Amino acid sequence: MKIAIVNGPNMNLLGLRETGIYGTVTWKQIEDRLNKLAGEWQVDVLFFQSNHEGEIVDFIQQQLHALDGVVINPAGFSKTGYSILDALTAVGIPYVEVHMSNIFERGGWHAESIFFANAVGHVIGLKANVYELGLRGIMQHVKEQRTSISGKEWRTGAH
Repeated sequence: MKIAIVNGPNMNLLGLRETGIYGTVTWKQIEDRLNKLAGEWQVDVLFFQSNHEGEIVDFIQQQLHALDGVVINPAGFSKTGYSILDALTAVGIPYVEVHMSNIFERGGWHAESIFFANAVGHVIGLKANVYELGLRGIMQHVKEQRTSISGKEWRTGAH
């Protein structure tokens, strides 16, 4: 199983950026933790972050046949990233949406996400822990989908 962890704009600044909201854990520390868990869970994890919407679209399209699922923190693209949403929808890769802060508590534009309706799950407001929980969630979803598809090859578009 191969899962991508995709981060939108400014998530590369974790540990420095608004520590009262996001905490002091760096992205490197989160990656290290997820790599350790991935080894224990026997899953391949691929990390991608960009401040540019088109680069995220390109990444998703390039990974079309390689990925079983995505954990995505669209960050600032939550309300405007229609091309990212279209790419995920077009390739049919299931995804869990995560946000380190409680986007609903923050209100305003933070509380709106165009990704929400199509996600197989959501994890919000638990700071760095959202990534581990999102990874667990998408792995479970993929496993359940694989066992419910009898006689059909997974991720071929036959389901």
